[in-house]
Order: sequence, then structure tokens, then C-alpha cells
Amino acid sequence: MPNNNAVFDIDTLVNAGDSTATATTDTVVAAPKEHRAQYLGGFPRHEGNDTSFQHINQMPILEVSDAGNARTHNSSPLHDTGSMIMFLLSCLFLITSYRLGNVYISNLMHNMFSTKGKDDLYADHTMSDTRIIVALIINTCLMEGLLLFYGLAWIDPQLTLALQRSVFLHVFVLVMAAGLFITLQLFLYRLIGFTFSDDRLTELWVGGFLASQAMLGLLLFPIVVLALVFPTTIKLMLTLSIILYILARIVFIWKGFRIFFNNLSSSIYFILYLCAVEIVPPLLALAGTVYVCSIL
Repeated sequence: MPNNNAVFDIDTLVNAGDSTATATTDTVVAAPKEHRAQYLGGFPRHEGNDTSFQHINQMPILEVSDAGNARTHNSSPLHDTGSMIMFLLSCLFLITSYRLGNVYISNLMHNMFSTKGKDDLYADHTMSDTRIIVALIINTCLMEGLLLFYGLAWIDPQLTLALQRSVFLHVFVLVMAAGLFITLQLFLYRLIGFTFSDDRLTELWVGGFLASQAMLGLLLFPIVVLALVFPTTIKLMLTLSIILYILARIVFIWKGFRIFFNNLSSSIYFILYLCAVEIVPPLLALAGTVYVCSIL
């Protein structure tokens, strides 16, 4: 005889399963509740991190920097690769000159002051001595070019920004200008000697000019090093450079006076020489250099 209770139980389970499946289906199909964002305008004053401090400016300062205001970095030949290569070349010229021409270098002072033809060492120049003279003059041009870079900014502060925008270009132009000026002076002295004197005295005079320029370059070398490494001493270094240049010119002018002017009647010619050769050309060269650098 069948068990009615068992059948009831099975039907109950089936009905319960159907109701569970229907409930599950209803749960999955039901649409999710809409989420509405809160605090669209920021957290209120009484909530969030603003509970303790009303404004960020009221928070305590953890560290106070000792640094001052930001300053623009000033470019200089020390920070320019091309300029430093030229400076290292001048060092190479000095080392080579001393190694190959130490006798000539040791006689620079003698060549600067001597006015006796028998003491003239330029009459029997060797090719090695000529190379030494050229190397020393190139060193002088490099030193003068680097110092002129600082000197132009000192003379005309408006050129500072233009000089710093292209350091190597201005240094190169200034070195070339110094070399051109020395070359023109050398040509002018030979022309004057050819016109008013003989070959022996002309060579003696020109030899004194080359010796004074070579010595000037040697004396300017430590000044340039100090100006590059210690920028705060630039004005002092430029002042010393000007003094050395003036002294070198005075020594050369005095030697020329001893060679060519032997009586008081030659004083008028000496004054004309000073104005036409030793005073006006440097001023014109400086003005031309300032103008060229201003348009670069």
C-alpha cells in the first residue's frame, strides 16, 4: 500500500524548489538600485580632513627653506665646451713653447728692452724659434679674447644677455679680433720701419713688439684662470689685465723711442706716432669689437 506521506513530502519539496527558483530568478532580473553621488561640491566643513584645520594656511610649517629666490644661471666660458677647448689649446701652446723654446722664453725680457743691434736675436731666427713666437702670440690672442668677453659685459652691461646666449661664438670672434689687431699692428710697424728706418732697426723694433706681446700673454694666463674659476674677482682681474697691457705698451713705446728718436727735434714725430699708432687704433678696435658683438 503506497505511503501518502512520502508522496506529500515529494510534492512539498518540488513546490519548495519551484518557489526557490522563482525567487532566485526574480532576484537576478530585478534592476539595481540607483547610486547617487554625494558631496559633489566637496566635503562640508564639519566632515572629512577639515575637522581640525579650517584652511591649509593654518596648518603648521614643517620646514623653512634657507634658500633665497631663484636666480638665472649666468653662462661663462668656464661652462662652454668650445671656449674651454680653446683655453686648453693655449695651455698646450705654453707647454710646447717652454719645451722647445725655453731659451727664447728666458730671453723675453732681454728682447723687450734691448736696443743694441748685436744683441738682436731675430737676425738668426731658426724655424723652431719662429714656431715658438707664433705659439706665444696665439696664446696671447686666446687670453685677450677670454678677458674681452668679461670686459665687454663690464663696459656695456646691455651686452651681457647677448654674450651669454652664444658664449663660444663671441669668444671666438673676440680671439679672432685680437689676432687681427696684432697682425695689423705688426704690418704697420714694418711699414713705418721700412719708410723711416733701415731693416736692422726695424727688425729690432718688431722683435721688441713680439716679445712684449708674448710676455703679456704669459702674464695674463694666471689672471684668466682666476677669472674663470672665481667669477667674483672678475673686476679685479680685468683691472690687472688693463694695467699689464698698458705696461707692455709703455715698454714697447719706450724701446721704439730709444731706437728711432735721438734728439729733441724728433719729439713732434713721436707725438704723432703715439696718436696715430698707439692711441687711436686700440680705441677704434675696441669700438668695432663692441659693435660686432652687439649685432651677433
